[in-house]
Amino acid sequence: MALFGGAEDQARKHKLKQLEDKRLAFAQRLSAQGFAPEEMLFAQREDGGFTAVSRFDGRSWIITSPAFGADDDFTLTPLDALEYRAEEVFQKAEGMGGIFGFGKKAEIGVEFVITLPDGGEARMPFVSGRTGWLRASLKKNPLLNTKRRRGDANVVWDFRPMDRSELDAALRAATAYFPEQK
Repeated sequence: MALFGGAEDQARKHKLKQLEDKRLAFAQRLSAQGFAPEEMLFAQREDGGFTAVSRFDGRSWIITSPAFGADDDFTLTPLDALEYRAEEVFQKAEGMGGIFGFGKKAEIGVEFVITLPDGGEARMPFVSGRTGWLRASLKKNPLLNTKRRRGDANVVWDFRPMDRSELDAALRAATAYFPEQK
């Protein structure tokens, strides 16, 4: 059994190439439309995809990526008013707290559930021990870059893993997009 170059590795590389093809087509389409927000906030979902939020042209924009290996495509949804709810996440550690592979690590954070115009929802989880996040300026935005990424790249590989210290920074960044509700 080969570690690299086997059938499973070839299938993974093929899925990564398809994902990059979709990302590149999406970035080129957004560039042609003039979509260029100064900053975007990304959160990795558990399915391997991500949800991002930005402010541009006086509106909020929600971007979702397909789950890794899924046939879906990237989506861009404009919102005149950002309607959301914040769900607190707390999972206490079990067993040995994930040490040496035994038990589960503790998870704490917030998941923003955004209501979309079609009645659906987009989820942005900021949960330590489970997800990753990225705050990207226009120049360093891995999604909007119209050049092909080298190798078998995936945008979520640029994300920072969410530990407790990162959770605080991510939630501070999120306040620019998710004002406190009354």
